[in-house]
Amino acid sequence: MLALTRKTEYALIALCHLARQGRKVVSAREVAEAHEVPLPLLMNVLKRLNRSGFLVSVRGAHGGYMLDKPPGEITLEALVEAVEGPVHLVRCVNTDRESKGCDIAAGCPIRGAIYRVHERLRKFFSEVTIADLAFENAVPGINPTEAVAQ
Repeated sequence: MLALTRKTEYALIALCHLARQGRKVVSAREVAEAHEVPLPLLMNVLKRLNRSGFLVSVRGAHGGYMLDKPPGEITLEALVEAVEGPVHLVRCVNTDRESKGCDIAAGCPIRGAIYRVHERLRKFFSEVTIADLAFENAVPGINPTEAVAQ
């Protein structure tokens, strides 16, 4: 089964939640409680997203996080790569078509087809943004292209 990790799931939940809040600073606890996500794991994910440049961290009693760029500029591909590393459908497929860890790469009967599937998946991930996910059911008063920390 092809599935995103729980960390990536929580990262998506957090970024979508923050996108819907516009420029409001939101605490990790608020996100965790709103979506029934374990706070310690969410805090680790938020720290990683902050280090990767997706979030701005605000310190203090009313601190928390907000997006560092418009949600329409944050792709699913960039998010997955920040949390999990490069998107690879199978071990032997990567963007430069080199074999990594596959004993039968030279004579593999499915490598070309799998590479094409991999490229389609990667292209799809690069086209889907946090705005697409967060505002699928539009939130009145929030413009996805403007909902960003300044």
